Amino acid sequence: MAKDEKKYVKVRCCHCEGAGCIYCDKTGEVEVSPPACLCPHCEGVGCIYCGFTGWAGLKGKYDDEE
Repeated sequence: MAKDEKKYVKVRCCHCEGAGCIYCDKTGEVEVSPPACLCPHCEGVGCIYCGFTGWAGLKGKYDDEE
């Protein structure tokens, strides 16, 4: 049985505007589940619900593909 693979898209981190910060591991980008949409709680400003990245559906630390 095939395992459901979750695909992610890369978007620019709203917290640092692509410059690199601790919330995006200094890459300037974060991965979110498509379709990419801003966090409904903060509208892209950054809050605890989006990991301060400004995006909804953020890829979790343990969501790595194996």
